Amino acid sequence: MTPRPTIRDVGRAAGVSHQTVSRVLNGSEAVHPATRERVVAAIEALGYTRNDSAAELARSRRGA
Repeated sequence: MTPRPTIRDVGRAAGVSHQTVSRVLNGSEAVHPATRERVVAAIEALGYTRNDSAAELARSRRGA
C-alpha cells in the first residue's frame, strides 16, 4: 500500500510551499491564479485528499 500524498508532496509537485497549498485548499484570495492552477493540477495528479481529522485537530489547537 502506498502512503497517501501529503500537502508537502503537493507543494513539491507544484513547485510551491506547503503554506501556499494550504492557502489554495482554504480558498484564500492571496494566491495568484496561475499558482492556484498549478496547485490544483498537482492535487488532481497525485490524488491528494484532505485528512479531515487532522484538519479539525489543527483548528481545535488554534482555538478556531
